[in-house]
Amino acid sequence: MSTLPQHSAPSSAAGEERTDIRRYLVAIRRSRWMIIGLVVIITGATVAASLVLPKTYEGKTSIVLNVQQGIGDTDPTTLERELTTLQTLITSPSTLDRAARRLPGEDRSSLESKLKSEVTPEANIIDITASDDTPGGAARIANVVSRTFLQERTRQDRQQLQRARERLQAEADRLSNAPDAASAAQLAALRERLSQISVTEGSAGSDLQLASAAEVPEDASSPKPLRNGVLALFGSLFLGLLLALGRDQLAPRIGDPRELGRALDLRVLAGVPYVRGGHRRRSTVMSGVEAEAYETVRAGVELVAGSQPPPRLILVTGGVHGEGKTTAVWRLGNTMARTGHKTLIISADLRVPRLHEIAGVPLGLGLSDILAMIDWEGQSPDAEILDRSIVSVVTGAPGKRKQGRLDIITSGTKAKDPGRLVTAGAMSAFLNFVRTLDYDYVFVDAPPLLGIVDAQVLARYVDQMILVHRLDRLSLDNVADLRQLLDRMEVTPLGLIVIGAKAEISPYYTTRRTAGVEVAGR
Repeated sequence: MSTLPQHSAPSSAAGEERTDIRRYLVAIRRSRWMIIGLVVIITGATVAASLVLPKTYEGKTSIVLNVQQGIGDTDPTTLERELTTLQTLITSPSTLDRAARRLPGEDRSSLESKLKSEVTPEANIIDITASDDTPGGAARIANVVSRTFLQERTRQDRQQLQRARERLQAEADRLSNAPDAASAAQLAALRERLSQISVTEGSAGSDLQLASAAEVPEDASSPKPLRNGVLALFGSLFLGLLLALGRDQLAPRIGDPRELGRALDLRVLAGVPYVRGGHRRRSTVMSGVEAEAYETVRAGVELVAGSQPPPRLILVTGGVHGEGKTTAVWRLGNTMARTGHKTLIISADLRVPRLHEIAGVPLGLGLSDILAMIDWEGQSPDAEILDRSIVSVVTGAPGKRKQGRLDIITSGTKAKDPGRLVTAGAMSAFLNFVRTLDYDYVFVDAPPLLGIVDAQVLARYVDQMILVHRLDRLSLDNVADLRQLLDRMEVTPLGLIVIGAKAEISPYYTTRRTAGVEVAGR
């Protein structure tokens, strides 16, 4: 007994970690087109700019500091300070002015923008790099500036030694007239120092030497399209991932059908993938996956609602606009008709009707006209008007044991106040009349549950309800609002149809189906 908590904590933590990783992956997959677009745009723009921008070439020279001949045994701090001082003198005004006189078209300011130097204390080396829009110009600037600096350094050293010689010589001349022994000793020391200065003058500036001269570069140092493109690729990919994860944090979404089912405490009837155009074989496979998904929904509906007397009224709705509920009810109606059921679909979404577009039929006389007539006259719908409103869309294929049929009632003439028509008593009278018709299943395409009351009222008049939700449309806030709303409703949903679920590709789905229904009049 005591060991159970010890093992459950790591297991729970591991489960939460797997959930977080799965959520991150789903967030990235949801934003994949944004990431791909960002990568393509940034990488393409970077490469294009690299190809258009003017080329820049670099020439590099190296100057070495000879410690043995120059400053002798010196501690690293002093040596580094000496190298830093020399690096500063390279771009001093006197050096650049002298170099500019030897470089036509250049002046001090232009040379300052084209030069950069770097110290390597471990090797006592100063690297001078010059940039220019021509290979020869880059090499020439680097060589001229380096040699000018060495000459300037030699000149300054000799000037300092000359000034020291002059001071010592003046002091020696003064002491040569003094008769005492102390003056004689100082005079001897001064003469020895003068002799050392003469030797040093001969090697002035030899502590710095040009280690390597700049050669004309073969390739441009910038821009580099390949390098810039690779950096832009990884940079934009990283930025895209950050935006995708940030978007998920700001507007979190449901990751997969199971997570949505747990959040709403409802059974997932089927997960339906997106079916887009593209590769022919993949389109065939995905269509097969979609067909199998609605076959699964059909089986679930028959299992739960099949024991009730026909017709079974089933409300199909979603949480928010654009989740694909109308497409789902059309697919489900076709599947029911193909298996031999007499099926009717009623377009009760009078605000944004789309069923007639998907079915490819004219809007014509429809639900709004029937409801207006009932509301005005206070009676059941006229059989003749109802018969004119019903459009036969598909019929069972020849040779089937059971001849199915799919009829629809469109939304009809656009109503000025669709909410009042749907929520008034006329809808109850109409659906009660529909129960007397010869249908096995009646699917009511309703507006979304959140934001408007139409679907909540319609749920009072039906036997079952199916929710259609699209993963990339439904936020966590929507799910929380749906959960509270469903807890207050009298009808318990039959289950969920989740649009946008990840499809598992199988060779079983590649077999083309023989049509079980035929479009009427085609």
